[in-house]
Order: sequence, then C-alpha cells, then structure tokens
Amino acid sequence: MSPAAPPSHRRALADTAGAAAITRRGWMAGAAATGLGALCPPAAVLAAPRPLPSVRDVPRRWRIGYAESMPYGNYAATLAAILGEFERMGWIGALTGMPYHPGQTDTAGLWSWLAARAGSPVLDFVPDAHATNLTPEGAAALVRRLQDPGDIDLMIVMGTVAGVALATDAHRVPVLAFSCTNPVAAGIVASETDTGRDHVWAHLDPRRFQRQLSIFHKTFQFRRLGIAYDNSPTGRAIASLPDIEATAERIGFELVERHVRAPIDHLDQYRYEVDLTAAWEALSREADAVYITYGRWPLDRFTSLARPFLKQRIPTFSQLGPEEVERGALMSIARADMAGIGHFGAATLAHVMAGEPLRHLPQVYFDTPSIAWNAATAAAIGYRIPFPALLAADSLHGVL
Repeated sequence: MSPAAPPSHRRALADTAGAAAITRRGWMAGAAATGLGALCPPAAVLAAPRPLPSVRDVPRRWRIGYAESMPYGNYAATLAAILGEFERMGWIGALTGMPYHPGQTDTAGLWSWLAARAGSPVLDFVPDAHATNLTPEGAAALVRRLQDPGDIDLMIVMGTVAGVALATDAHRVPVLAFSCTNPVAAGIVASETDTGRDHVWAHLDPRRFQRQLSIFHKTFQFRRLGIAYDNSPTGRAIASLPDIEATAERIGFELVERHVRAPIDHLDQYRYEVDLTAAWEALSREADAVYITYGRWPLDRFTSLARPFLKQRIPTFSQLGPEEVERGALMSIARADMAGIGHFGAATLAHVMAGEPLRHLPQVYFDTPSIAWNAATAAAIGYRIPFPALLAADSLHGVL
C-alpha cells in the first residue's frame, strides 16, 4: 500500500489547478472539461419538450400522497419548487404563507398546510398520506394502502430508499421518484428511455456524479480516493458506486474503500456512527482525498464526524451538496436553484394527470451546476483556493 501524499504535495498540486483561468465561465470550462462538456449530453440528445397540459385537460380530481426516505433539505426544496410551478401554471392557488424556507428539512408541516389550503381545482393533497423516515414496515403498510383503488391516485416520492420501496408491481398507483442517487442502478427504473413499468418514473441525471468526480480530480489530481459506503445492493446504488468505479477507471485513480452497514433504525444509529468514524479515520490516513458519499447521519452531526479529515488535512468533496460544505466538507457541486427541476417535475405530473402514458415520459433533466467551497476548511487543511475558483463559486461558507 503506497502512503498518502503529504499535505504539502497535495497543496502544491491543488494550487496549480485552474491557475490560468480568470473568469467563472473559464474556470468551469477548464476545471470541469470532462465533467461539464463530454459528460453532459448535447441538447439535441434530450427529448423535445411536450406542450404543457392545462388544468382543463384533466378530467378528474387526483388524490396525491407523498413519501420520503428521511427528512432532507433537497427533498423539501424539490417539493416546494414543484408546488411553485403548479402555482405559476394555475393548478393550485396562491402559496402565500406556505410554511417553507430554503434549507428546511421538514415536509410534514408543508404537507399539512397544502392539504388544508392548496385550493386546487384538480389536486387533493391527502392529509394522512405523508410518510417520512420510511422503514421496511412503513413501506409495506403504504404499499398495502396503495392497493386500495379508492384511496391514493399518485405518489410523489423522494429519495432512493423510498423509491426502491414503492417502485413495485405489488400496486398500480403511479409513482414519480425524485432526488434518487442512481435510479437505474437501484432498480427503480430500467433505463434512461424506458422506466420498465407502466406506473413508475424517476428523474435521472445520469452523469451527475461523474461530473462531480471529474471536477474534484481536476482540482486536486489525487492518486488514491477514499470512499465509505454500505456494501449492499441499495447501499451501492445510493453511493452510485458504478459511476465512481467508471470514473476511477476512466481518469486513472485508485479507490480506497471502507464498508459501513447502514442503520436499521434509530436504535442502531449509535453503532452506525461509531463504525463510520472508524472508517473515516482509516480513510484519512490512507487516501489522498475523500469523496463523502450519501450517508444516514443527521446534518448536525456531520462536523464532528468529519473531524479526522481536518486533522489529517485531507480534501473532501460532498456527494450530497452545499449542506455538508456549510458544515465542514471542503467543496461540492449542486444546482444553482431549484426552478428547473420544479418545472420539469410539475410538467411531468401534469402530463400524467392529463392522461399521457407514464412509462415513456422523459426522465432525464440536468442543469448547470453551482460550486460551493468552505474557506475555513480550506485554511484548516492548508489549501489555498485559487482566485479563479473563488470567482466560479456560487456559495462560499466558513469565511473567516
């Protein structure tokens, strides 16, 4: 096993990355040439947009339910963005007073407000059809409910765990899944062009994590990348391990892997965090950089859990996004705003409710990523963020 590159070597490599670029556009093009160019399909490859149905094209009312893997800011933001687009389309009433603010993780209060005040001519947000922290038992109960033909007409689903649980032939209710890491690898849908089931659909950004890793490697030129994940079919899909392995092979870096079994329930959380700490401590000693894949830790625990990387001066990239950069990860990529996915999601729901077959509706949507840095973390590990990279940043955290 070769030793990790010393901090001074990592810093020297990093300081040269993007040094010639002088603008946000230039840095994005240089630091992510393979990530934002070759890995983004040209517009012509994507399906042409269908004409948007009007509320008059919906022949009946639809009873809507919602399920999520756990409380998470991206789920709440995606739901709020879809609702905002529905308001713009005239499918629901004014959202004035809707209990949502950027960064919140709670969707239960939002759903209760919708159920009471949405004022839609065609949509009923069923008050007791909201599920979070979806356990196997909870998912089984929800599937049984979906088998009742007079109860729920459509499910909005957030997250890989919830998507896997509800993308089943045990019911026929349309399931539209958002914010899943890799819906194809997870078995939620069959491919980019065919969902594989008449009642299941998922939003796909097929090269999202390859773009992330290309940018991270272009910045730090690491030879050994550390990753920790749950080595189960669902865990590998949540981490998007096939994308990580494909990128490692294409670019030419080695993966240093540690396996941490996901918590069974809240009683198993302590064991999980102890195992995760051990895995991250090992990676901090053995890898040049670490790609922090999706995990089951609360966000308020992230700073403490990630401390070994600061101690060993290891660059980190959060697969999750700016939420973890704000709490100590060095960098990440995320959407600049949620308007695009809000329009895409609301339009897809509208097509379904207007009677279009779900199976072959477009699933692929991506938009220009934004860059997030944590300046305090950079200082702590001895890394000087290049000025062009600061110009490219859409969010900067930990400013000293």
